[in-house]
Amino acid sequence: MKTKFIAILVLLCGIWWATPVEAYDPVQVQQLLKTKQCGGCDLTNANLVGVNLSQAHLIGASLMGANLSKANLTGANLEGADLTGAKLDHANLTNAYMTNAILDDSNLASANFTNASLLHANLHRANVNSTIFKNANVTGADFTGANYNLAIAD
Repeated sequence: MKTKFIAILVLLCGIWWATPVEAYDPVQVQQLLKTKQCGGCDLTNANLVGVNLSQAHLIGASLMGANLSKANLTGANLEGADLTGAKLDHANLTNAYMTNAILDDSNLASANFTNASLLHANLHRANVNSTIFKNANVTGADFTGANYNLAIAD
């Protein structure tokens, strides 16, 4: 009987550990979508595919693992935001402010950072394949280990 109980317990623990964690606060997601203001919000793992967040204020927000593929972040302020592991492929970040942002292990493939400010941003191991950095300010940015085949910079 004890062996059966332990086996069931081990199985349930394995299922619990394998379940993806959605750490974001749905109220904060709605606040962001309605007002485009969410500084310091926890949007970890939020699904924001294709949303219009132009001019959004996300200073210091946690967007770790968030899916922002094809999102419009034109002119958005993401200073100090943590986008570790975020998906930003095909996103428009033209004129975005990303000073001190953390983009480690993020997917930035085919994203547009034209005229963006990435001062002292961390892009460790980021995928920047075919990413556009035309006139972007990347002074002090750390691209250590980044995959940058066909990235466009001027």
